[in-house]
Amino acid sequence: MTQKTLHRIVYLLVLQFMAASGAQAQLFREEPLYTDLEIALKNPLQVKRLALTKEKFKRFPKEVFRFPNLIELDLSRNKIREIPSEIQQLKKLEVLLLERNDIEELPAFICEMPRLRHLDLRKNELFKIPDCLGKMYKLHRLILASNPVFRLPPDFEHMSQLEFLDLRSTDIHPEILKALGKALPATEFLWDSDCNCGPNH
Repeated sequence: MTQKTLHRIVYLLVLQFMAASGAQAQLFREEPLYTDLEIALKNPLQVKRLALTKEKFKRFPKEVFRFPNLIELDLSRNKIREIPSEIQQLKKLEVLLLERNDIEELPAFICEMPRLRHLDLRKNELFKIPDCLGKMYKLHRLILASNPVFRLPPDFEHMSQLEFLDLRSTDIHPEILKALGKALPATEFLWDSDCNCGPNH
């Protein structure tokens, strides 16, 4: 087999994967979005998308863990302070939205969630993220904007699978952000800087 033929096979496989991913995302979006916990609990096995925003929760509602088929969980705009270890029970979770809470630390067990691909933690009190986050190779969208986080995991620059990364209004040194932008040229990367540091800026 020639190298040209091999490259063509790889290219076709990539196209097939992208098409399948697009179809899966479309199918996922067609699932109903539950916004009432009582209604959702009537058929917990059918619930795949759940949004409980602006409910003034100070902690994760325990009822959330009764939805084993949950793919998307939105608990934005609450007063949640920490992510409990029970979240690992949600084996199928792909999208976790926790914008505008009071979370200070991203626990290491978040890295044990095999399907997580979209994590939004903007506008929290986050100052610490675990080193293992840099090895979450299925994570495609990561939003840490408006947090006092000042350090990134050592493997972060190898997360070439990231499609979108938002680190605006963080305490991470501009030189580190500049280097990261060069290391991830295919990533849509948002950060505060006045310099032109590559294709994303």
